[in-house]
Amino acid sequence: MRIPGEKRSPYPDECGGRAGTFAEAVRDGDMDLAWSMLSKETRGMRMGVWATRNQINMQDAYRAGYNCDHPMRPAMLEDFRKTVLSLWPLEDLTDLGISPTNYLDDLHAFAFLPFGMQDDTTEVEHGQAMNGLILPMLWEDDAWQVDLPGWRFLEVPDKA
Repeated sequence: MRIPGEKRSPYPDECGGRAGTFAEAVRDGDMDLAWSMLSKETRGMRMGVWATRNQINMQDAYRAGYNCDHPMRPAMLEDFRKTVLSLWPLEDLTDLGISPTNYLDDLHAFAFLPFGMQDDTTEVEHGQAMNGLILPMLWEDDAWQVDLPGWRFLEVPDKA
């Protein structure tokens, strides 16, 4: 899959670093940190999905999303982790690297975290295809946030 956008540097940057921190937080079960790294739209989407699936009042879901002491918060965050790990197996979240970020504009970017980076690898052969995670990112409230609805920027090939 071609990652849209343009690289602004040949080196990893803050955006990719934040994406890596998010993946590590999910891997390590630090879901409060992972949740805090989601864009507002992503958090709202996840609260709505969780509330609908579990027949929970949306106001309670909202409170759980924004109040660290809410009694429903652990269940909501565990559901989010379970959802992420259904898409990204836990073993894939080890030995992740950080590659240079692809920017669509000043507010939207895609971070690529290649699998299997070990021994402080700093370079890969130019043009080498690599498997990894692609995370859509959004500049929001003076920080790069994981923006799962940002997948709308990916080109989907026509099925003819």
